[in-house]
Amino acid sequence: MRSPLTRRDAAVGAVLAAIHLTLLASTLDIGFSRDESFYFDAAEQYSAWYDVLLANPGSAFSKDSVDRYFAYNAEHPALPKMLFGASWRLFGKMHDPTEEPFSRGWYFQGKPPATILGWFSESTAMRLPALLLASFLVFAVYLFGVEFLGRRAALFAALAWMFQPHAFWHSHFACFDVPVTALWFLMAWTFLKSMPPPGEPRLRSHAMWALLTGVLMGLALNTKHNAFFFPPMAVLWWVLAKRREFGISLQGAGLKVRIPPIPLAFFAMLLVTPVVYWALWPRLWHDPISHLKWYFSFHAKHEYYWVYYFATLYTKPPFPLGFPFVMSAMTIPGTTVLLFLAGALRLSKEYLVRLGARFSDSLSTVSSHLPSREPGVVLFIFLNFLVPFLVIAHPQVPHFGGTKHWLHGVTFACLMAGVGFELLLDGCRDLADRIGGIFRTRRVRIAGASLILALFVGPAAWDTMTDTADGSSYYNAFAGGRAAMGEMGMQREFWGNSAFSALPWINQNLPPGSRVDFHDTTWGAVQMYRRDGFLRRDITPVWDYKSADAFLFHWHKEFTDIEADARSFYKSAVPGFVWAPGGVPLLDAWVKTSARNLGKTP
Repeated sequence: MRSPLTRRDAAVGAVLAAIHLTLLASTLDIGFSRDESFYFDAAEQYSAWYDVLLANPGSAFSKDSVDRYFAYNAEHPALPKMLFGASWRLFGKMHDPTEEPFSRGWYFQGKPPATILGWFSESTAMRLPALLLASFLVFAVYLFGVEFLGRRAALFAALAWMFQPHAFWHSHFACFDVPVTALWFLMAWTFLKSMPPPGEPRLRSHAMWALLTGVLMGLALNTKHNAFFFPPMAVLWWVLAKRREFGISLQGAGLKVRIPPIPLAFFAMLLVTPVVYWALWPRLWHDPISHLKWYFSFHAKHEYYWVYYFATLYTKPPFPLGFPFVMSAMTIPGTTVLLFLAGALRLSKEYLVRLGARFSDSLSTVSSHLPSREPGVVLFIFLNFLVPFLVIAHPQVPHFGGTKHWLHGVTFACLMAGVGFELLLDGCRDLADRIGGIFRTRRVRIAGASLILALFVGPAAWDTMTDTADGSSYYNAFAGGRAAMGEMGMQREFWGNSAFSALPWINQNLPPGSRVDFHDTTWGAVQMYRRDGFLRRDITPVWDYKSADAFLFHWHKEFTDIEADARSFYKSAVPGFVWAPGGVPLLDAWVKTSARNLGKTP
């Protein structure tokens, strides 16, 4: 059943969240992904609307103002970018155009806004809202686990989520994937809390949790369209969990239909969510129907990015059905995968035994020895894990972006891994009881549990905190480590961020005024590298290796012919720079002979 949350639980969750934020803040030297560069631009443009709002509130809400400031990147809701822009305005350290006249060209409308606090670099200021939300998610995972699974499972679940190399990497970005993961999780938590436990009446607190669910649903939809799949999942859970309360019977000359009480959260989603959704997306203020039609059409016909999977380059559907499941098994730390499997088996056994106990007295005896969990919780956790995976598994859905599109299911996989950890501890306790003696003492049991926690969290923490700059290229030990990218023919990189690794080499070795083809890195990312001082300002970015002095080749299977052509064009047998974490190349820098001024600082 539900465990009441205490101040100590909140304190433990807060400490875990603070540790996570500290780890994120200490590893911000991560290159800018393709998506992030577009959101940098959008955040800057959207933030200019705040000036209009302060100067002339009436005109800020006009269609002309909305069209002017929110036209860019309209295929995604505005809320995250508005937060990134507000954080950038408040905390970012802008360039002074009087001291650096060239910086005017870097900014929207040709001039930078005034520095307010100036605590962080521009990119870090834009990333701050996502960093905070990612850390709050750790807090939520722990408290959810305490309330519905127990403290031991909760602790491992929170640590398992903290130390996910792919999720940790994505948590740095001013993007939508981790924020929508956090909002999905919070929405799921409040939805479950809005449901009164069996045998208890609805209380005012349940109505408040339902209302909060509607608000969070609106915030989630305003972050990314993944959230549209939550309501059908919640309805499915309700029907399955309450199936025995549905019925049709004859009563006199008519039929009597029996249904359980409809969750208040459903009414909140119908009434509150649309208002929040509309209010926080300026593009919906004046012609919501037209924009939503365009929005849904855009994503229904999304372009297909190519993906390399087990030595096959998939360029169009049908895509592999097992892609998200197999990729997760290969990219989640192996110790977490093992405990997830154990937890999934345990939860399945609990569900099936309790289901059978309703029809068998012998099974009811077995079920009485199982952990006391609130009816429906196991199914709820399982569906929140499964549905995000199934959406991407559909063969017609574009399979791109590595693992980011089903991260909101991985948080619930971590909860299931927490159950596996609890099962492991119970097994060790039973073994200690059989051995007896000193192994039954409280101190030895605490020490043993701590050692087991370290053994299963330590490798994941090590994997997460080493080579964090290239977290999207991580494969676990079961898959063979990063060598799986070459030996098994798997995607090496996704978002062009590895150009960051070559910037010190460019700054140190290329002659003044060199032209560099940044290949899969976008113009916006290169500009932010300049603004934050990572790239020399005399370097000219181009996207044509024939007119460049150096070519940064990002290792994608679909681009290998380009590298061969560039190598031949540059008449070079050896790249001037190679970035190969774990011994597997992610980026090669090819240099024209005339540009080889290696070892000399301009």
